[in-house]
Amino acid sequence: MNFVKKNLKKIVSIALAVLILTSICVVGSLSPNASGTGAGLAEWALNAYNSGWKYVYGGSSAGAVDCSGLIYSYCGGARVGTDQLNSATESGNVSAGIPRVHGLGLYQPGHVGVYVGNGMAVDARNEQYGVCYESTATKSWTKWFKLSAVTYINNGWEKFNGNYYYYENGQYLVNTSRTIGGESYSFSSSGIADRTPDNMDSKASKGGSSDSGKSSSKAENKSSSQSSPSVLKFGSSGDAVTKLQNRLTELGFYSDAVTGYFGEATQAAYKEFQKAAGVTVDGIAGESDLEILYSDDAPTADSEDENSKDEDDGTLELGDEGDEVEKVQQKLEELKYFNEMCTGYFGEITERAVKEFQEDNSIDTTGIVGELTMDALFDEATPDNPDYVDETENSESEQNTEPATAPTTESVKAENEESALTKNAKANVEIAQKVIVKTNRISKKALAGVNDDKTDTKTASISTSDEKNTNFILWMLIVLGVVAIVSGLTFTFNKRRTAYSGAHTKSKRKDNVTVRYW
Repeated sequence: MNFVKKNLKKIVSIALAVLILTSICVVGSLSPNASGTGAGLAEWALNAYNSGWKYVYGGSSAGAVDCSGLIYSYCGGARVGTDQLNSATESGNVSAGIPRVHGLGLYQPGHVGVYVGNGMAVDARNEQYGVCYESTATKSWTKWFKLSAVTYINNGWEKFNGNYYYYENGQYLVNTSRTIGGESYSFSSSGIADRTPDNMDSKASKGGSSDSGKSSSKAENKSSSQSSPSVLKFGSSGDAVTKLQNRLTELGFYSDAVTGYFGEATQAAYKEFQKAAGVTVDGIAGESDLEILYSDDAPTADSEDENSKDEDDGTLELGDEGDEVEKVQQKLEELKYFNEMCTGYFGEITERAVKEFQEDNSIDTTGIVGELTMDALFDEATPDNPDYVDETENSESEQNTEPATAPTTESVKAENEESALTKNAKANVEIAQKVIVKTNRISKKALAGVNDDKTDTKTASISTSDEKNTNFILWMLIVLGVVAIVSGLTFTFNKRRTAYSGAHTKSKRKDNVTVRYW
């Protein structure tokens, strides 16, 4: 007890140093139970897209995630994208091909995503785009990897997003047939089996599937509770999409194969249905739209065609784009109704210009360029905008407010020379302006495809900065821990040396005998 009292400061200092060092070792490794399946992660990612999760920098919980947080929110493990790659059990270059495995991680510098099969990926992009579902070809992915926190099937059946796949040697089969358990199955180009396998669970267990065990049950619970979106849209799949495709086929809007996948063809067909039904045309099947779709009064493609013969043929409206839109913009510009760059996109500014033109020419102000509006636009007798005011002429007239004086012969000559110079200057300015406008159009078109890359670069720089900051904090904690340990040990030894110096004294007695004592 006395020992503790005498050395209390030493014990406290050493304990603090050990505590700091222990915390450093634990930082970055604390996480939820790292367990899940490849199919479970892929379904988790698809649900994030279908449910419209938001991108939140640093977010790692359902509904609000960043790129690595999308993965971490499902299976735990490493929190940062580079750590997820570095701790992978297997990885490879995307340039050599991505294995047919659901739930692989995808990496590019500063960003990660999830491969969901059939050449598609899901990633939490940024605050502007949120969670995206796109082809792997649209992003500059460099690496694929198997997450250490996820179990991947090697051989056997696997259920993913309502469909069944069969894995051999670590990849699901495509474009082939197999006799499995005495039954014959065919697999499409996307790997989906033509029918539900009998006793799938037992066969999957024999084949080494990850559908058994604790991690599987957790993944199934997660995916089953999260994989039912409130709406159907591009990227959705399952029985609900199959039902939708059958109904669109019945109504004459859809003529492709019924696959159970909401792809581009399904989206285009659904937009046609929405247009015929008179609802918002966005290609997304919400509850109100679906009620109309499955009702007895649902419009058919034939009725849509009949209704659109007089109204929609050859019309241009908000959201359209192309050469015809650019021609209309150029004509509006010529008639002094449109003062912006002619981009070929029918936006709100173009719509306002069309409405103003229609009002001045006694045409219904719908903002839609139909036959009447088109004829009036390109009629040579159509006058310019009567409300147009040339700001340049106004400014010149305001400046020329001096009282008029009787012109002299010399002043008339000078005025004529100045007038000639002004005309030449104006002509040169007009030529220069035309060159600038054309240059701007070409530049805008050339740069149109670069925007996504700039956004991706920005996102990459943000994520990279996040990782650098995390590493910096870890190193700082390590340095502080080492300093604390060294300080504690130094304090201990210095204290002991002081005690030794104070206690070790000597005394010389009268008989010249030196006595040392403590």
